[in-house]
Amino acid sequence: MKTMVRALLVWAVAFSALAQETPVRFRILQINDVYKIEGLENGTRGGLARVRTLRTQLEADGTPLLVMHAGDALYPSVMSKFLTPAGMVATLNLLDGKPAAFDPNLIATFGNHEFDPDNAVPTLGSVAASDFRWVSSNTRYCAAPGSCNEPFSARHANVRDTLVLQLGNTKVGIFAITIPNNRAYVQMTDAQDATRLALARLKQDGARVIIALTHQTLDEDMALAERHPEIDLVIGGHEHSYIERTVGGRPVTKADADALSAVVHEVVVPEQGAAQSTFRKVVLDASVQKDATVDTEVKRWITALEKQLGPNDVVAQTTYMLEGVEPAVRGRETALGNLLADVMRAHMKTDVAFIQGGTIRINDNIPAGPIRKYDLEGVFYYPNTIVDLEMTGQQLLDALRNSVSQVDLLEGKFLQVSNIRFRYREGAAGEPRFTVDAADVEIAGKPLDLNKKYSVATIEYLYENGHKEGYALFNKANPARPALRTPMNKVENDLRTVTEAALRSVKTVTTNIEGRITRK
Repeated sequence: MKTMVRALLVWAVAFSALAQETPVRFRILQINDVYKIEGLENGTRGGLARVRTLRTQLEADGTPLLVMHAGDALYPSVMSKFLTPAGMVATLNLLDGKPAAFDPNLIATFGNHEFDPDNAVPTLGSVAASDFRWVSSNTRYCAAPGSCNEPFSARHANVRDTLVLQLGNTKVGIFAITIPNNRAYVQMTDAQDATRLALARLKQDGARVIIALTHQTLDEDMALAERHPEIDLVIGGHEHSYIERTVGGRPVTKADADALSAVVHEVVVPEQGAAQSTFRKVVLDASVQKDATVDTEVKRWITALEKQLGPNDVVAQTTYMLEGVEPAVRGRETALGNLLADVMRAHMKTDVAFIQGGTIRINDNIPAGPIRKYDLEGVFYYPNTIVDLEMTGQQLLDALRNSVSQVDLLEGKFLQVSNIRFRYREGAAGEPRFTVDAADVEIAGKPLDLNKKYSVATIEYLYENGHKEGYALFNKANPARPALRTPMNKVENDLRTVTEAALRSVKTVTTNIEGRITRK
């Protein structure tokens, strides 16, 4: 009998040791920058109903799953502009398939656009209505001008400065960083200081795995991972296109906006040593079936939007697809960018025209066929006025160089152009990442004359704020800043009004990609 008891004790100890050595496994489903809950191209690609389907598939084998949204969950979208973010929140609340339940495994952080409204009420109300948790380590609420010392976690119970989750016998810590927004009611503290404080707190709370949930640039995400090797994964947003990098074997990832894709991470935490993870991109195209419950909710809000906007009448037809997704308008010539620049040039009767890709807000493609009123609501999410001025050939060259200097990062400063053709190349040592040679620029089919003055049509936003994105010529402190040729007229030169009138006039748009911008 004693022998049997001894054997059972040995077996129990061995089994206990084996159980302790069994690695903890969990998954992360990553999305970011979702502005159209229905997806793109009339709902045929992306959208939150397909995210729900993917989540269901990933949870089927019982492996714990965290769904992480890396910001810009509330704004900017046509839906949130006209209906407040209620539709966005209601749809996110259904990602667990349970209409009335709190979802402990959905964690979001603030994007910079979460604070687009002039006051805090819409954002705070949306957070309060969220049946999931928000994490933000560097946002502070400004109760009064100059009094910005209150964490957003103090406003709502479902907002945390940091978060620790217990997955099996492992604690997973999450902190979140957001790039600045200049609204009066919110202030972002220094990202590095906030990171150090968050990491210290997570370590004190016993986190074995640390995840940075961020809404900032890729360069900032890379620097974050390099400075802090204790961070196991950086789940990022803001760039709007799929990006993957590794820093010391640790992933830095971003998904395509509007859930055109998601990133799935498989994380293994051994008994000893650092967590190991692999990841894959999952394309959420028409081959992925929409979850019926979420799709019904999406349609309910689309119907509400239609009632708010009125008849979705056809403005014109387009022969070719007008690409408006941000990776396109911020990174290469597009038919939509050509169309807008051409309309501006024709209206102002200038030699050339250009418009920033970042001001084309539709983040969707208009397929060949009808151009509808709702499409224009997306393109012209923010109002803008066409202005005209004069620039020398050298100043135009400087603008083109700034436009492409970081084209690989798909920044909003990239210019769509009219009556200009140019080629750009990778920069040599001491130059920006990409640059333009004067010999590779043509204006109206003729070589660029660096000393000649050209009339230029552009938009008020670029003229007033372009210096913030490297267009130094437009800095009001620059003595070379050109004066406007004609006084600004926000009524007659409203870009939306002018474009819609031009479309209705031509009836059929034949603008296509023409080789205006090419890479050597």
